[in-house]
Amino acid sequence: MKLKSIGPLQGEISVPGDKSITHRAIMLASLYNGETVIHKPLLGEDCLSTINIFRQLGVNISITSDKIIVDSPGYEAFQEPDDVLYTGNSGTTTRLLCGLLAGLPFKTVLDGDDSIRKRPMGRIIEPLRQMGVNIKGNENRFTPVVINEGTLSNINGIDYVMPVKSAQVKSAILFAGLFANSEVRITEQDISRNHTELMFNQSNIDLEVDDNKIALKPLSIDKLKMHDITVPGDISSAAFFIVAALIVPGSRIVLSNVGTNITRNGIIEVVKMMGGNIEIIERSVNAEPVSDIIVSYTGELKAITIEGELIPKLIDEIPVIALLLAHANGKSVIKDAEELKVKETNRIDTVVSELNALGYNIQPTHDGMIVHGQLRVDRTRNIFDSFNDHRIGMMLAIAALIELEPIEIHRFEAVNVSYPNFLDHIKQLKGEL
Repeated sequence: MKLKSIGPLQGEISVPGDKSITHRAIMLASLYNGETVIHKPLLGEDCLSTINIFRQLGVNISITSDKIIVDSPGYEAFQEPDDVLYTGNSGTTTRLLCGLLAGLPFKTVLDGDDSIRKRPMGRIIEPLRQMGVNIKGNENRFTPVVINEGTLSNINGIDYVMPVKSAQVKSAILFAGLFANSEVRITEQDISRNHTELMFNQSNIDLEVDDNKIALKPLSIDKLKMHDITVPGDISSAAFFIVAALIVPGSRIVLSNVGTNITRNGIIEVVKMMGGNIEIIERSVNAEPVSDIIVSYTGELKAITIEGELIPKLIDEIPVIALLLAHANGKSVIKDAEELKVKETNRIDTVVSELNALGYNIQPTHDGMIVHGQLRVDRTRNIFDSFNDHRIGMMLAIAALIELEPIEIHRFEAVNVSYPNFLDHIKQLKGEL
């Protein structure tokens, strides 16, 4: 894939549905006995992996261009799969299903691609074992993960203080907690994305949240009742076009119907801190608030420090935020972001190597990076790589929009994980569609 400068971006787009919400909607709808329609979902490769797994368990799921229809017999009628449940490149699918599958009365095996096989699963295996889940992984840290082999899990409640800032770990515990015979209590370090909690509450599940403390009542699965769900646009996908509009001269774009959940809106906070031209217009404030976002080119951006409780609110957007910081005036710092090391790639090292090769000046640190803004030199190569990381591929594509000479991005198809029509939206904002 070759890309270069295309001039200002103008117009309005709707980014794909939120990936995190789509996963959770498919999972809960599959547990429920009945039909649930999920409107405007993400139909990227990660969410298709989740769909395919529930089809293996006996759930009837049909897909159209703008909705997923889940017609499930309910978890009590799930069928034991004949084969390994393949999660592809999806960490959300892998980790959340480790909790959910624990409540089923048969053995299951989860495995993914080469990237998933390197990502840490001990962080969910340990708390699930404390709950009485019969679970084991390769070296007790990696996939393949085997659940309920030989002996079925007897799931108990737990009072768990989160050692990591991870919505996936929290959600794995909560999904197992649906089947627990006593209360599940979780205390977070910093509040991470709360889509699981919101969807549980919308689905009649007895769950209470008090700041960073969560309590789930025993055998909550018995109260599950689903309603049709409309998925807002994914702010993690919108972030790439927010940055593009800010750094490409003459740009002004509208991103419609984007989810602006307070646990996910870190990119908006960052842009405001930097003095970027951004306007948020609220469209609805339900369980998941939705807004239109208007962004335009900003010639003078301030250097900032991103740290602490802000990090969980933008962890997936940091690759493109690093690009934005490189256009600010002065030295910016990202810290407290060790979680970047265990994503699809080590995103600290990958972001630094690829952006520095483009001529930017970024230093890696043990928990983030230091970005020296507006100190750009000539790029050292013309060929770049996503390393099969969708967010690295999209970051490089946005960086290419201000390159006069084209750059080539290998393995660009990785963007299909979360944004299958990404290039179409670039062309649309250029006026080519």
